[in-house]
Parts: sequence; structure tokens; C-alpha cells
Amino acid sequence: MLWIQGIGGDLLSDEVLLDVKGLRVHFDTLAGPIEALHNIDLKVMKGEIRGVVGESGCGKSVTSLTAIGLATCKVDEGEILYDGYDTVYRRQDRERWLIRLSTIISYVGALLIIFNVLRIIFDTSAVYGILQGAAMMLFGTFVGSIGNLSMYRHEKEMRRIRGNEISMIFQEPMTALNPLYTVEKQISEVMKEHNHLVDRETSYVNRIIRALLTPSTTIISKTKENPISTLIPFAVLSLYFLVISKGASDSFESISWYSLPLIVLIGIFIDVRDNHSKNWNSNDTINSLKAGLFILPNAFAFALILYMMFWMPIAAIMVILIGTFITAITVMVLSDLLKLDSAHSRQVVQIIEDVQIPNPGTVATMYPHELSGGMRQRVMIAMMMSCEPNLLIADEPTTALDVTIQAQILKLMREMRDRKGTSIMLITHDLGVIAEMCDTVSVMYAGTIVESGSLEDILTNPRMPYTIGLLHSIPRIIKESEGDRKDSLPIIPGQVPSPNEHFDGCRFHPRCPFADEICISTKPENVMIKSGHFAACHHVDKTKNILEVESAFENLASKLMEVN
Repeated sequence: MLWIQGIGGDLLSDEVLLDVKGLRVHFDTLAGPIEALHNIDLKVMKGEIRGVVGESGCGKSVTSLTAIGLATCKVDEGEILYDGYDTVYRRQDRERWLIRLSTIISYVGALLIIFNVLRIIFDTSAVYGILQGAAMMLFGTFVGSIGNLSMYRHEKEMRRIRGNEISMIFQEPMTALNPLYTVEKQISEVMKEHNHLVDRETSYVNRIIRALLTPSTTIISKTKENPISTLIPFAVLSLYFLVISKGASDSFESISWYSLPLIVLIGIFIDVRDNHSKNWNSNDTINSLKAGLFILPNAFAFALILYMMFWMPIAAIMVILIGTFITAITVMVLSDLLKLDSAHSRQVVQIIEDVQIPNPGTVATMYPHELSGGMRQRVMIAMMMSCEPNLLIADEPTTALDVTIQAQILKLMREMRDRKGTSIMLITHDLGVIAEMCDTVSVMYAGTIVESGSLEDILTNPRMPYTIGLLHSIPRIIKESEGDRKDSLPIIPGQVPSPNEHFDGCRFHPRCPFADEICISTKPENVMIKSGHFAACHHVDKTKNILEVESAFENLASKLMEVN
């Protein structure tokens, strides 16, 4: 394997890790098929950070999702090779024939069952026809499973690759993370799926014994932490059984009246204790009144509830207690049994620490909604990097994050590439992120790659008008002494066309200042500007001077504004 010097001084491999060739895909909709990608060619080398930039709706996310087999689109042409393996499943003719045969056999079996169900009213021998129909349907299912055998194998291989060799940071971590599971649970699941967890420290037998002892150990520990609050329920139950033993289960008159003041005192004590954290000032008359207003109603409510309990027969109380205890004990035992092994917990904490999250032990036990946007993004990165993938696809990893967190995440990703040699496919619309992170860049527009090359080629010598328009749209700070002050931000006039809009020629021509008849009628081919730098444009000779192209965009935007 050879290595070449990258743009940022890093060493890059000359081996292709991800190779997208002539990819065309469409989505089936009620309005008919809509082609989303048109002849995409894209390569990611080993150890490279490849930037994919373009406006929203250009097909960046669809390309990445198709590469890992998660997109719902249909692939019409092309292939996606990951380290030589085609991630796009294609059904062979023999398999299609088996699937059709399976469908026909199943339909015939279903019709046979329906026919004999109608016959059974007049002829009891129709039961055999129903059995024959069911047998035909089972045989059809068997034939279909044979036809889908290669698809099952492909899906098994893709499940091995996804998360293990190719990981993806999704655009919005709050929707990508499961809100019902803790951080450590979600990270450990990925590692468990791909056999990256270390050996357990605790055997299954010891885990079961520990789980069964959890209720008693929990009661003991809670009693030590707060003995008064823990003993109050037992005191109340003891009082109940004492009153019941005196014959108070059948009539109100037989209740011992000495129990009522005791109940009120218990309620006041509990409420005073709960409100102690409010730091009521006894010297302050207003605060004293507030304390009384808070404590007395709650205390009497508590007393009333307990007092009503004495109306219930002991059988009802026992059913409630037993049901509650069984439910609580079951939950406690299962929760402890499903808890991560201590070795796995330390492993997850170390991974969280690697992405520079403060207090990793605490964060590991938290849920996604308890974390900030930057923290969730880091957790997502930790999850995706937990299996040390060869390729990391980052889809807008810094969207909606503040500048400080954005810089930290980008630095983290770059350090991971430098430390572990992970290739990164960075999808973004932020050219500032591209300039800071990438070695090579592909510019996408309306489902096509319109220009690709090294970072230096794209930033200093862009030749596709769309690329120049993107660079021209970046706000710049201009001193008044330098002149050239503008009243409005430079823009690319118009908007990205709808995917179902048909174009015979260049898809950018409605927004291009150099568009002519050939742009409207003929699709542009990739023109090699120099080795490794390509632009899909009929007029690369007109885009040598960037200032002239920027001026042409401004004139086109002014004309469109006058027309509107």
C-alpha cells in the first residue's frame, strides 16, 4: 500500500475504501418514480477526509444512506463498493423466477382454501381440500425463502459491516438516540452486536444470585441512608394491624379514637420534614404562616387517607400489599439482572471519555433528553466510534451547535482520523467546515457531482459556476477604507430544482449566468482541469477568472429581482 502527502500535511493512502460508480436511484411515490441521484461518482480513500458539500436537497444524505443500505430508494444503475464488496443488493434472474413461482403457488393454495371453506357446508370431505391448500401455501413459502436466500446473506453481511466497519453520525442525534435507554445501554448494544465487549467479570450464576438479593439489599441500604422515612410505612402498617386486631374492621364505631391523633401527628411530621428544605424562617411571621398553610392541609390529607384505610377489610389490604410487593420485587430483580457488567460499564465509560465528555461515569447513566445538543452529538460519535470503524460517515455533524462545541467536535473527529486512520465522509453545507477538515471535496447539485478535486483545487481554482457561487455566498468582513461595500449578501439566484423535474442538459442552467442552448439541451461531461480535478460544465473556459463569474452572478440576481 502506497501513501501520499495530503493537503493538510497528513499521510493518505492511495487505496480506495469506498467507491461509488455511476449511481442512479429513484423513489417510488404516488406521483410515480422520482429520480433522486443521477450518475454519482465518488471515491473515499483510506485515511482520507472527503467533504461532500452542496445546498439542502442536493442528495448528499441519500448518497450516504444508500452506501450503507439504509435508504428506501431503488437503485437503477451503478454500484457501491466498500473495500471491494458491493453494498447494493441485486436479485438474479433465477431468484426472480423462484419468487414469481412462490407467489403463484401461494395464490393457488389460498384460492383452494377459500373454495373448500365454502364447500364444507355441503361436503365434509372438503376438509382435505383445505389441508391441501395450506400445504401449497407452505410449499410456496419454502420456494420463496430459497429465492430470497442470497438477499438474507447480503443483509447479514451488511449488518456485520454497518456499525462495525462503516459507522454513520446521523444529522439529528436527538432523533437517532433512543429516548428510553441510557447512554451506556445504547453504546454497549452496538459493541455487543459486533462482539467488541470485553469478557464479563461476573458469571451468570452470580448475577442471578445478586439480582435475587437486590430487594433485601436495597431495603437495608435505604434504611441506613434515611431510617425515619423508611420505617414510617412499617409503622403505619403496624398501626393498621393493631387497630384491626381490636375489631375495627367491621364498623366505624369500633375504631380506637386514639389512632386518629397519632395519624395526624405522623402526617405533620412527614410534611414538616419534606418542607424543611425550603428553609422556613421561624422568626419571620409571613414565612411561618406560609409554613402552616403548606403543612396543615397536606398533613390532614395524609391523615384522611390513612384513616380511610381502616374502612378496608384486611383481605383487600393484603391483596394490595402482595400485588405491590410482587410487582416491585420483579422490577428490582429484572433491573439488576439486565444491568451492565462492571467490566462493560468501565469499557463504555472509557469510550465516552475518549470523546472528551466531562464526568463520563455520570453521563453514561443519563438519558438523551438530559444532555445538551453538543453532548448528544459527542455521545453519537462515541457510539459510532466504539467499534473503531474503517469509514465514518458524518451527516451534518455540527448542525444547530454553537461555534465552540462545533470546533470541539471537528477537532475530535480529526484526532480520531489521525490516531486510528479512520476515513471520514463529511457531509455538510458549511464551506468553513470543509476548509478546516477536508483533504478532498466533492460538490453536489441536484443529485449530481458537479465538481471534485483536492481542497486547494476547490477553494482556490473552482471551475464549475455553482462551486464559485457557493464560495461567493460566504459573508466577508470588508473594511470601509477598502471600499467595495455591498448593501446585500451575495446569493445564487433561484433554488435547487425538484427531483422530479426533468432536464435534458445541465441541471444548473436555470441559475447559471453562462447558460446557453448547449447547456439546455446537452448534459455536460466531467472535464479534467488537472489530475484529480474535474468539473461538469460546458464553459470551463469562462470560469478561469473567479471575479468575473462572481460579477456575472450579481448581474443575474439583479435582473431577476427587477423582473420580480
